[in-house]
Amino acid sequence: MNRRSFFTKSIILGSTLITSLNIPNLVLANPSNKKILNSPLAGNVFYTENNPGRWSKKVKGHLPTFELDAKILEVTTGHEMRGFEHYIIKHVIFDENLHIIGETVFNPEKDVPISRHNISNYQNTIYALSLCNKHDAWLNAIDI
Repeated sequence: MNRRSFFTKSIILGSTLITSLNIPNLVLANPSNKKILNSPLAGNVFYTENNPGRWSKKVKGHLPTFELDAKILEVTTGHEMRGFEHYIIKHVIFDENLHIIGETVFNPEKDVPISRHNISNYQNTIYALSLCNKHDAWLNAIDI
C-alpha cells in the first residue's frame, strides 16, 4: 500500500471511528485526562508509547519527548535524519482541546527534529505529534 493510499484510508477509518464510537464525547470532551492516547485510534491511525501498533520496535526513535523551560516547550524526536530517505517530516503541537498551537516542518537535509513552542497562554495538557515519512504519526502528551 502506498503512503497516499494509507493516509486516505486512515482518514476514512478515523472519521468512521469518531462517528461510530462517539469519540468526541468519549475522548475529546475532556482530553486533559489523556484518554486520546488510549482511544481506538491509538495504535491504528496514530501511534503512542503504550499503543505502538505494528511499529512496536520503533517507539524510541519516533515518540516525541518534552523539555519545559519557563513557558517554552521543546519537542524532540530521537530520530536520525537520513535525507529524504527516512526522516521526521514535522511536529504539530495541540492544546487540550486539540487546537493547533504550532507546527514545525523539517528539512531532512539540514535539520534535526527539535522544535520550540511558546506555551505561555496554555495550561493543562499539551499534545505533540511527530510525523515520520516511513513510520507514520506518533502522539505524546505532557501536563503543564
